[in-house]
Amino acid sequence: MIRIQETTRTLPFYRPAPLTNLPLIYHREHLFPYASYGATETTPVSRAFRMVALENEFLRVEVAPELGGRVYSLFDKRIGKEILFSNPVVKPVRILPIWGFISGGIEFNFPIAHSPTSIAEVGCATGRVGDYGFVRVGEREARTGMEWVVELGLVEGSPALVQRTAFRNHTGAAHPWMSWTIAAVRSTEGTEFVHPPHRVLVHDDRVVEADWPGEGLNWDRNAKQMTALFWKPGSAPQFGAFHHDLGFGLMHLADPAQLPGKKLWTYGHGRHRGWGQGTTEGGFSYCEIESGPLLVQSEKPMFPRGTERRYEEFWVPVHSREACDRAEWPKLKLPPMSDSWLGWRHSAWQTEWEKFRIGEGLLPVSTVVTGIDLEAALHRELERGNTDATQPLALWLAFHGRPEEALQFALTDPSQTSARLAGVILWKALGQPVRAVAHLEAGPLHDPVAVVELDELYAELGLTAQRAELLARAPQHRLVIERRADLALAGAKPAETLRLLTETPWPREHQRYVRTELWKKAKAVLGEPDADVPDFLNEDNLARFGAYWSDQ
Repeated sequence: MIRIQETTRTLPFYRPAPLTNLPLIYHREHLFPYASYGATETTPVSRAFRMVALENEFLRVEVAPELGGRVYSLFDKRIGKEILFSNPVVKPVRILPIWGFISGGIEFNFPIAHSPTSIAEVGCATGRVGDYGFVRVGEREARTGMEWVVELGLVEGSPALVQRTAFRNHTGAAHPWMSWTIAAVRSTEGTEFVHPPHRVLVHDDRVVEADWPGEGLNWDRNAKQMTALFWKPGSAPQFGAFHHDLGFGLMHLADPAQLPGKKLWTYGHGRHRGWGQGTTEGGFSYCEIESGPLLVQSEKPMFPRGTERRYEEFWVPVHSREACDRAEWPKLKLPPMSDSWLGWRHSAWQTEWEKFRIGEGLLPVSTVVTGIDLEAALHRELERGNTDATQPLALWLAFHGRPEEALQFALTDPSQTSARLAGVILWKALGQPVRAVAHLEAGPLHDPVAVVELDELYAELGLTAQRAELLARAPQHRLVIERRADLALAGAKPAETLRLLTETPWPREHQRYVRTELWKKAKAVLGEPDADVPDFLNEDNLARFGAYWSDQ
């Protein structure tokens, strides 16, 4: 019998802190209008997270709507074991796109990986049709207005977790997109990755092709650094992982014509293992089984307006290595996935802007939601004399590719934040860096992000003396220290660059290479171009490959 119930799971929660209150528009490393996180508290608080439990005679599935809709637990009742890496804590770390990534469970990502709502609440609904019960999670994405929904289902008598996914773009424009479903499983000495022989793309500090399983690529313990594997076109419908030391594993099945993307990710058992352990407690690490409609993470095509896409896949726990090779497509009769869209009503952020748009609410103080057509409503508010609508309108227009109009509104607002906005529009969108200087200088220079922007502009214009004065009085912050290290290098003081990089405790930041490049340049000036990059810089050494950033 299928059972569905609401429950809670109380977990230690390490609260993340926003990097800034400034809108991070025109920033390659951030995803406007979403907030980016710059730190995580070192002491957790206890928090009860809402869970929706779905259960049949074989499996118990817990879904966490307040954590992006991820499957937090996949418990196999037959053996009394948790199949996933179900994280015992919620501990955000610095990974793109919002620098607030948490590990564990099965994570759903659209239209970018990792999803900007991975630590936010998404919509949730439940239902039952005959012997099939399901939980649906999804949202209307705030950046573009595109929508996604994932249905997680169980059928009486079947030990398979059903996943049915739908995307649609009912906005007025095409938007870039990618999608990966990411299942985190334990990373142990006995973890074997399972897939029939085929060609793979290996992404570590290289991007190279290899034969699978090749020379031990199928064993997690053989990875000595963080590594991604992508199967080339024409691969099998099944792949997964089996833990020989734990006695169970997880297989994924999908039609390669629908979902050709198959990826494995591991931090390995070498120098990078601490990166995986840093997202949790107890010395655990994890690896990932990933599935998607695109072949590799470098793909980010346009999703045409007015179109929809739908996919079906299955997650099947296994209890022996032989069962991995025998994994077959579950023969299940599933009802149609109709009336599935969950929209925006779950989101307090989007709800307040929707109410404002239709004239039923006040102008919100939160960052403008760019996936909603707010232009008319913001003009209406200005006509009523509410000048607080000036900056949201400027941001909305700038995001939608209308920088000249955006600039005119930013220039009419006397606030420091609008002065800074005018400066970045002039510099980044209109190509007028000289004219931008005065505006950024009038910005909120108590904020490290505003300081870094102005220093980067000074550096572009060769204004070294102004850089030194700005950075000398700037607030102490790791981003400012990076700029001081850059200034020392520009002033022919590579030893000072190395000192700043060495003496500063840096957080781990995935696929960001600012400190790495500074170290390499300083060493090259000192006649050591082949010097190793030290691990204490806490930037990875992955080869540049991918399309996570919003401008790609």
